[in-house]
Amino acid sequence: MESFGAEDSWSLLNAAPDGVVVASATGEIVFVSDQAATLLRYEPADLIGQSVDVLLPEAVRAVHRAHRTRYRAEPQPRAMGAGLLLRARRSDASEFPVEISLKPLLRDGELFVVAAVRDVTDRVATEEHLHRVLLTLDASDDGVFIFDAATLQYSYVNEGAVRLVGYHRDELMTMTPLHLNPDDSELEYRAFIESVESSPDQAMVRQARLLRKDGTEIPVEKTYRSVQIGDGGSRWIIALARDITTRLATEVELQRSHEALHAAERVVAIADDRERIARDLHDKVIQRLFAAGLNIQAVVSAADDRIRPRLESTIDALDDTIRELRMAIFSLQGSGSAPGGLRGQILDVVSDAVPGLGFEPRLQFDGPVESISDDIAAQLVPTLREALSNVARHAGAHSVQIYVSATDPVTLEVIDDGVGLTEDSGGTGHGLVNLASRARELGGTFDIVSEHTGGVRLRWSVPTGMTRSDVGVRAPNPAR
Repeated sequence: MESFGAEDSWSLLNAAPDGVVVASATGEIVFVSDQAATLLRYEPADLIGQSVDVLLPEAVRAVHRAHRTRYRAEPQPRAMGAGLLLRARRSDASEFPVEISLKPLLRDGELFVVAAVRDVTDRVATEEHLHRVLLTLDASDDGVFIFDAATLQYSYVNEGAVRLVGYHRDELMTMTPLHLNPDDSELEYRAFIESVESSPDQAMVRQARLLRKDGTEIPVEKTYRSVQIGDGGSRWIIALARDITTRLATEVELQRSHEALHAAERVVAIADDRERIARDLHDKVIQRLFAAGLNIQAVVSAADDRIRPRLESTIDALDDTIRELRMAIFSLQGSGSAPGGLRGQILDVVSDAVPGLGFEPRLQFDGPVESISDDIAAQLVPTLREALSNVARHAGAHSVQIYVSATDPVTLEVIDDGVGLTEDSGGTGHGLVNLASRARELGGTFDIVSEHTGGVRLRWSVPTGMTRSDVGVRAPNPAR
């Protein structure tokens, strides 16, 4: 084997930039260039006569023998880059990636194989790094679109872009941003890209819409940056597109929340004003009227018979005015400070009864009405509704007075000036039985009597202590 070639042939192989190993058709090494020896960390003489399998990882040696046998049957040149990407084994058993090109050589009728070996460790590392980068880009929910600034042709899109617009990657690679832009003309879009190119160190952000493959549009925020490929090379545009559908919906909801908050602040301000007005009416106006009534009442006994009726009439008018003011105060407080509380429910029942009655009842509260328990409130409200309905249907009344006391016991009184109790007017009907039942369930009492001046007084009373008693309807007075 030492007579393989002339000395100048060895020199020529040693001058090759890649390592060169020459083997016989049976795989026996007959020549190793200095570059190959350095690459494989062998002395050239140590490899001469050994099988090329010694240069391969043990796991692939059997497969390589099969490859070598097929190559011997049909030897063909295989250029660098078109060959197998293999791993070579050094003398210290370490391995590294190599690219190998093969060339058959017929010498004196005998077949030899010339293998050029190139260390591609750096290239493989670069490719692996690029692969990791691409995997990372594909894992992003944002769409990454890279295109040529001059032709606008896409050169790369990630899986996020595919998910965003619904096109396959190979479809997008035949397209430009104009295919996905429903708003800008080509002239407008190119003018925008020129502005991106003119500021290569600055990212430009704008909101736009992308037209999906199914024809729907999706709002996105796109970030553009211009990069130059190589010295004096063409410029590419990198565009990152983020779906902002959820963000826009959140912003709308946030705006609604702000508007609702402002509306609530206005309601609170109005409620504060109403509370202040109610407090002023109670603390100032009613007290002055009450004091004026007391002063008048003090002189009634000393007045003569001509003046006394007028003074008494004035005192009654002052009492009526005070009651009306109190009702106005409770209306202000009820609708402003506790629209969903018991006071508000009672006011609603009274308001609902006005069309049927033909007039507005007078309503008076006594004590902290909102402190009445939910169990009692749940029975008191329908009791009042039933009582007012009964007055509207049967009493023929011109006025109704309602008193709600939150002291112990909780008391509801409904007094009308109608025709009194009659047997056919509901005086002993199911409605009154229901009212008595509601009181009985809470351990309270219920009675209904005719007033001596006409009309009816309904009194419904339950203890706050919730003790039970067996109570029925008191027998009515003479017929209404």
